[in-house]
Amino acid sequence: MKVTNSIKRGANYLCVKFGDVVTAIEQVAVVKGLPMWEVERQMGSGVRKRLIVSARSLMPLEPSIA
Repeated sequence: MKVTNSIKRGANYLCVKFGDVVTAIEQVAVVKGLPMWEVERQMGSGVRKRLIVSARSLMPLEPSIA
């Protein structure tokens, strides 16, 4: 079951848990009504690590103009 939110696949976000920029890969689950996203974080020397975080912990890099 997918939950609609403002997270877009392939877009870059600031993950507030780590303080790093991550790339959203896909929504993988819904836990207690919150969408969980698989994200990819680039570590030093080009190593990439995939993590699952809640959509609540992802903030857009660019503020949207309303």
